[in-house]
Amino acid sequence: MDIHCKRCREPIPASEVNLDTNMAKCLKCNAVFDFRSQIDNSAPIARREVQAPKNIALQSTMDGLEIVRKWFSPKVYALLVFCIFWDGFMVVWFGIAISQQQWAMAAFGTIHGAVGVGLTYLLICSFINQTHIQISFRDLRIFHKPLPWPGRKLIPLGSIQQIFTQEKVHRGKNGTRYTYEVRYQDTEDKDHKLVSGLESADHALYIEQEIEKTLGIEDTPVSGELDR
Repeated sequence: MDIHCKRCREPIPASEVNLDTNMAKCLKCNAVFDFRSQIDNSAPIARREVQAPKNIALQSTMDGLEIVRKWFSPKVYALLVFCIFWDGFMVVWFGIAISQQQWAMAAFGTIHGAVGVGLTYLLICSFINQTHIQISFRDLRIFHKPLPWPGRKLIPLGSIQQIFTQEKVHRGKNGTRYTYEVRYQDTEDKDHKLVSGLESADHALYIEQEIEKTLGIEDTPVSGELDR
């Protein structure tokens, strides 16, 4: 990359270029100027290589590549303790309500019971479920198994322009926590969610990295993305 004086167009030697301040000096006409407008910002940024996390595996398929991510993490044990407490309390609640024929009490506990069922289903999924990302020469498929879970997707490869990762901030009574999403930008520059709820930035960045490698997408910056 060559930098030229804005006044006389003389080439500027490297010794007269200050990369910290983005200022340069011309030895011919003594002009001092900001050279940022002459820098090619379209060049791809080198990103660090993300190593495969323990619970993510790559598998070759007849059509292409499959990324498999296990849901289980040590944090599941905290949910297990909470579910035991919650479900145990609801069993006692309904036991008393039914034995004493307190139907209003039973009805009041229905919502809390439904919450317990939902949490228990999430707990079981967290122990055994996996997210599958299948990439073929036609499309990209995302689904979760063995137990059903929302988020199934089928995306034609021709609509994918760029893959990127976003950090999501969740603030609550117990403090602030962060999750990560892998998203894609389509050919109309609209972005869409691929995989969400990832607890580790490296999990999301690794999935992004491997999809880009498989599809031959050059990693370019996207507004609001997480830096690798």
